[in-house]
Amino acid sequence: MTPKQPFTFKLLSASGIEPTDEILEVLSSREELMSLSQEAHDACIIPKDSGGISLSERAALASRMCNLNSEHQLANYYAGMIPGGDPALQMADPQLKMPDSPRINCMLKHTDLVTSHPKDTIASDIQNLEANGFNTADIVRLSELIAFVNYTIRVVKGVRLMEGIL
Repeated sequence: MTPKQPFTFKLLSASGIEPTDEILEVLSSREELMSLSQEAHDACIIPKDSGGISLSERAALASRMCNLNSEHQLANYYAGMIPGGDPALQMADPQLKMPDSPRINCMLKHTDLVTSHPKDTIASDIQNLEANGFNTADIVRLSELIAFVNYTIRVVKGVRLMEGIL
């Protein structure tokens, strides 16, 4: 599972940036930031060692977070990384509850909570992940994924705001 175009291109596209937009000149001065964003994307979404969170689950969770924030173009980008027929694709739907999978439900609940109400996260949320089979390394991986995707959502929204000013 590898993206067809660089992630930074998808970020700009999701922001509604056109090749002729003035904001591209501003963003071109942030080339290092865009490069670091690409590296973070690869490390969080398509890492060499996915640990206990599969690549499909990562892409589905990323799509879900984008859907929770009404960033549907970015959500579609992530969903497009999931092979057809993979059951993980269902996880991109924020309405999904999987009664037969406590592990998935726990992961979805935690992802939704941190994405939508980060101030409400408490220690027992981490303990709940542990109780559902997540080891420390996978909790860190999940946290990195959540942080990265929410960062990208803010980048897209911020670029849109900047475009409106220029």
